[in-house]
Amino acid sequence: MTATKATRVAAGAGLAIAAIILAPRPAAADPITTLTVSGGPSLQQILNRPCVIGDPSCHNPKSFAYTRIPPHDGADTISSPTYTVEQIRDLVGDTFMVGVDLNQARGHDGGAYDLLSFSLSVNGSVLFKTASPTVLMPINPGNGYSDASITGFNLAGLPSDARLVFTTTFSGGTAGREQFFLRAVKGPQGTASPTPEPASLMLVGSGLIGTAFAWRRRTRNDRGR
Repeated sequence: MTATKATRVAAGAGLAIAAIILAPRPAAADPITTLTVSGGPSLQQILNRPCVIGDPSCHNPKSFAYTRIPPHDGADTISSPTYTVEQIRDLVGDTFMVGVDLNQARGHDGGAYDLLSFSLSVNGSVLFKTASPTVLMPINPGNGYSDASITGFNLAGLPSDARLVFTTTFSGGTAGREQFFLRAVKGPQGTASPTPEPASLMLVGSGLIGTAFAWRRRTRNDRGR
């Protein structure tokens, strides 16, 4: 191999390596947040706790649509309509939970309902999902009140026009149609906003009194000049 040819081969190899290094890499997928399914608290489904999936008796604002579960549907995968982050924020804020109202015939395995999965997709990618199937048992007869809750939803940081879709997969449905509805969770990290302690209130009061005294004293001095 001549020196010129060797030089060309080396140059070609260098360009190939550079192309591999500089080639754009696919963005890493956002990690999926694991949702928690647990019994209670018992929540009533009302207008400001709208259904995303449910039965005809759901109480929803007129502008907030939901998907109706077909009658006698014992096993299925059902998705909600597509919402925007802004729609959800306007109703329940960034941090919320999903109440699950079961309508089961208790004579069959005590009313056991298999929630195989529940997820929330953002712009077509699943970002929130239950880790494994869960057997739920009815604690409130009839409909209108939740028997279980799904927690872990937080939309903070998402753009207001991002598209959201809730999806449930279930089996073991034996009677009426279930309801999956949203409920706001107040405060940071889903906790209640802290109430000021008496000592803190005293400090605030002392500061206000001191400010008022200083202002009054300054006013008197200005008049005496």
